[in-house]
Amino acid sequence: MVAVIWSALYLVAAVAWLLGAPNYPYGRHWDSSPVPVSLMDAVPAEAGKLILVTAAAVMFAAVLWLMITRRPAAPARVATAVVLAGCLGLVLVGDYRPLMAVARTPVFVVSQLIWGVGEGSTSIGEFVRAMYSIPALHGFWQLAGIAVLLLALRDFWSRASDGCADCGRPEPMPRWTTRSSAKRWGLLATVVAVICPLPYAISRYLLLLGIPADGFSREEIQQMNADEPGIWIFGAGLATFGVLGAVLTLGLVQRWGERWPFWVPVLRGRQIHPLVAIIPAGFVSLLWPGSSLMLLRATIQKQLAERTGDEPWLLDVITSPMNLWIFWGFALAAATLAYWLRRRPDCATCNRGAEKMRGVYHHTRCKGA
Repeated sequence: MVAVIWSALYLVAAVAWLLGAPNYPYGRHWDSSPVPVSLMDAVPAEAGKLILVTAAAVMFAAVLWLMITRRPAAPARVATAVVLAGCLGLVLVGDYRPLMAVARTPVFVVSQLIWGVGEGSTSIGEFVRAMYSIPALHGFWQLAGIAVLLLALRDFWSRASDGCADCGRPEPMPRWTTRSSAKRWGLLATVVAVICPLPYAISRYLLLLGIPADGFSREEIQQMNADEPGIWIFGAGLATFGVLGAVLTLGLVQRWGERWPFWVPVLRGRQIHPLVAIIPAGFVSLLWPGSSLMLLRATIQKQLAERTGDEPWLLDVITSPMNLWIFWGFALAAATLAYWLRRRPDCATCNRGAEKMRGVYHHTRCKGA
């Protein structure tokens, strides 16, 4: 139902933009970047509005069909393919603005409070208007759509495969969803998700110290610091949040991700509800794929437009630590899914998948837990 409401609201908004409503979220006027931030920014407004109306209408029809049918027949498979294609499209037209809003806000606040420096001389009002613009808010709406659409698919196929009405587990359970299997592939996904942000963090710490890294020469580092005071402090702040995220990601496979550690007042020793980790980790994993693909595309476009002679620009693009962000989002999503599969409670109704393992969440509603 939530997915139907989301797609219906998006269809209404798309039709309104087509009829002349303000705040159409795409267009080069929203950002001064030399290249289109979103792929849709390069599409003329009228054509872009038609694309949005068509895509939203098809998505609404597909989700509505999945809600009213219970048969896993050909129409349902087509509707599923449409929803998955729509999610992929939302990723491809996504950009870095939602990610920048989430990542820069705490860094901006901390840098203002401690150093009195935040985005150069940008005021709080200017920062909020820049970070939480119409395209950024629209990006958040799209990310929420990806989440609810994927959950809708999961609910439909659980019903269609005679999954348990309480826990959704089908019979028989796919092997990859068992706790032991999820523990194995979840560990691999977690390791990848932890490693991916570290090269970027190291490069930003080096740049803060004036050491050439990530394709920046010493002269460029000094010039950018003169043009935008505090830029490398800001970059190091973002890097620190990336490192903190990597440490927290380890909790998806560690005991302290299952029970509150001793240094947490009041809660120490108690079980951690899986949603405490799943919600933030899932949200962050949604931010990365579209943002990282957009940054890679924008970098290539900019280099092609500005290159002179035989500069080795392609090598710099290929070796940029930000390329790992593409894998970061998918790895974190996989690690989060594995965490849920491993920790979800036993079901007293169907008793499917009951496999003894450390960290399984217990609550009073499940007798089998």
